[in-house]
Amino acid sequence: MISVVIPLYNKSASIARTIQSILDQTFQQFEIVVVDDGSTDGSVAVLESIEDKRLRLIKKENGGVCSARNKGIQEAKYDYIALLDADDCFDKEYLAEQIKLIKDFPEAMMWGINFAELYDGKLIRELPTGLPKGFRGIVEGYFDKTLQNGRISDLFCSSSVVIRKSVFDVVGAFDERIKYAEDTDMWWRIIANFPVVFYDKYMVFYYYDAENRAMNRERLLKYWLPYYVDKYSSYKGNEPFYTFAERWCAVKIKQVYFNNKNQRTDAKTASAKLDYRVLPIKYKYLFQKPYYIGKFVYIMTEFILKIKKLIG
Repeated sequence: MISVVIPLYNKSASIARTIQSILDQTFQQFEIVVVDDGSTDGSVAVLESIEDKRLRLIKKENGGVCSARNKGIQEAKYDYIALLDADDCFDKEYLAEQIKLIKDFPEAMMWGINFAELYDGKLIRELPTGLPKGFRGIVEGYFDKTLQNGRISDLFCSSSVVIRKSVFDVVGAFDERIKYAEDTDMWWRIIANFPVVFYDKYMVFYYYDAENRAMNRERLLKYWLPYYVDKYSSYKGNEPFYTFAERWCAVKIKQVYFNNKNQRTDAKTASAKLDYRVLPIKYKYLFQKPYYIGKFVYIMTEFILKIKKLIG
């Protein structure tokens, strides 16, 4: 049995399509837990018009997507949690394929399947994984390979994973301070603690033109994962993951610091949380020297990167 958990906020134009993609599954042993996060449009009315005893609607005051997901996970009846955003859709065989993955790789604690990005109903991008085409199995060395430039992409998506519910007892809940890349933070914590599986087959559809997309709003650093890089201090014993997280966050902070004057103060605050022992030496010049020195280093390093890309 699978609990499909959907956080909902002002998605009246798409939520019916999303729910229908679940009801159309060839695997029918599921419940749908929709957590309405204080919608102000007609989203709730759309849900209340759907008659299916497997659909449960939970209402709460607005607290953000993380609080809605956390509430849905707490309320879920079953041991396997399938996450789905309220404007995305499953292929009709998606849950059946996830069940196969769980049976074939029972040692894992998270199972992910690839997704396709659509705009106006047309495919605009297939996620490049960095894994062999059609890969299906345990993902080994996720952080090691990325650090060594054997680039593995962000394989997992908030609409294309199934997670064993007991995982959250170990890694904790979604971080409710974070509004952007909050799902990335969760995947990292799971990968750092447990075996995970990925299947490179497109079975989930992400609609870029859906209403109220977070990606269409200005991204403030204080609500973005890099601002909270110090949260990974407890993972210092896991060197590949800790180094990976520090470097990923440093790159994002750098871009804000030198390209967004309005957020420079927050970027400076975030840079003070970095562990410079595991970062390339350039970051000391970027963040710990006067701004004009850091700006010069930034311009030069960006120029060198462009030249390297042109050379191939």
